[in-house]
Formats: sequence, C-alpha cells, structure tokens
Amino acid sequence: MLYAFFAYFFWGFFPVYWRLLKHVPIFEVLAHRLIWACVFYTLVLFIKNKKFVFYKPKSKKSFLILFFAALALMANWFVYIYSVNHNQVLEGSLGYFINPIVNIILGVTLLKEKLNRHQIISALTATIGVLVITFDQGHLPWIALFLAATFSFYGFSKKINSEATGLESNQFESVIFFPMALMYIIYLFSTSQTTWINSTEVSPLQTSLLLMGAGVITGFPLVLFAEGARRLPYYMMGFFQFLAPTLQFIVGYFIFKEPLSQHKLLGFFIIWAAILYLIISNYFLNRKKIN
Repeated sequence: MLYAFFAYFFWGFFPVYWRLLKHVPIFEVLAHRLIWACVFYTLVLFIKNKKFVFYKPKSKKSFLILFFAALALMANWFVYIYSVNHNQVLEGSLGYFINPIVNIILGVTLLKEKLNRHQIISALTATIGVLVITFDQGHLPWIALFLAATFSFYGFSKKINSEATGLESNQFESVIFFPMALMYIIYLFSTSQTTWINSTEVSPLQTSLLLMGAGVITGFPLVLFAEGARRLPYYMMGFFQFLAPTLQFIVGYFIFKEPLSQHKLLGFFIIWAAILYLIISNYFLNRKKIN
C-alpha cells in the first residue's frame, strides 16, 4: 500500500515539473526522459547487485508483454506532456480519474477479482462523477480517454507479468527504445537543434539539469508503481489512483489557473465522495475483521 501511495503522490505533482520544460519540444523531452530513466534504472540495479545487470525476458510471452507495455507507456508520456504544456492539466487529471474505473473492470473481468458491496457502490459513484465531467466538456475528451486506456494497459501488463521485478521490467522497457531516443538526440546535436543549447528563455545549464532530472522523477515513481501492482489486488490499485488526479486537479486549478465550470467541479466532488465512502467502509470492514 505504501508503494502505491507514494507512486501516485509523486505523479500528482508531475505537471509542475513538465511545465518547467515547456520551452523544449515534446519529442526532445520524451527522448531525454527515456534515456535518463534508463540510466536511473541501471544505476539502481548496479547498486543493488554490485554489478551491471541488464534484464532479459525468459520467455517470448514475457518479451511481448513488456514490449507492448513500453509502447503504451511511451504514448502515455507523450500525450501527458502535451496536455500539461497546452493548458490541459484538468483534462489530463480526468484521464487518470477514468483510469481506475478501467482498472476495476479489468481486474474483475480478466483477473476474476472480487468486489464487495461497498467497493461496487464506490466504483459506480465515481463513474457517475466521471460522466458528469465528460458531458460538461462539450466534446470528446480524447486526451483523458487516451491517457486512461494506455496507462490501464500498462498497469495490467505489470500485474500479469510476474516473471520480472518492477525495477527489472522498467529497465527493459526503457532499453527497448533507448537506441532510438539516443539517435534522435545525436541528430539534434549534429544539426544544432538541441534546445538546451539554443534556448533563450531558460539557461542551458538549468534546461540540461531539468532534462537529466526527468529520468529520476520518471523512474522512481514507476518502480514504486510496479512493485505495488505486483503485490496488491488490481481493483485496489485502481482506487489508489484517485490520489494522483486529485493532486493534478489542485495543481491545474490553483497553480496554473485553468478554468473550471460548476458542472465539472460537481463531477470532481462526486468522485471525491466515492473515495471518502470507500475509505470509511474499508476502515470499518477491517476493524470488524480484527474484532
């Protein structure tokens, strides 16, 4: 539970970091994020094993699961950074509110996990809140739907692939696209298009440090998430995920001053009420079991 809590807590404040890199093109940010995340995973594995370790899937099935998980993650990263830097943080947070509902559906239908009556009520209530927000948009919230779908698939792959630890699978996912990202950065260098050198808005040193730091802030929460997903029932991971979009909502509204209608705010309140109901019902249920 601590793994899951801190993973989503850190993700909740991601918009603040990516907004600092608004002057850098998205593909360049994505390439740096992948490269430095790979470096982070490899260093952590080196410290843990006292030697350089590169995880290799033991079966074709495991390789395919990790490969498609990596594709989903790269797509999710790209669209999320796009949403932050195009003043769509609130819609991005909506995507991660929808995501737990998808997780719950996957957990029950594909993994045959069981929900109690209180969890069903909470899930249905949260779904109503998501629908209120969606209809208030006035158009199909493609950013939200895309983020929900890609990250649900990524989380599901972590659950069904028990062969590798969270750290090993994360390293392999970054290694898959490392050559492509490195070649892209080399191309930018050779054509003098590197933003951290040419930027007039932010100093090259600050931009370089932010791009390198993207690996740490990417890698650390993903390791926590992967370990949590392997240990917790999938529906419980879904409920934990309400934490991140709630914090993103706070960032989008109070820090970035994005507009918020009354109907959309109502939808968020319905979702928060569902979370509160779940927390209270679980507390009394666990207390009853102890007694």
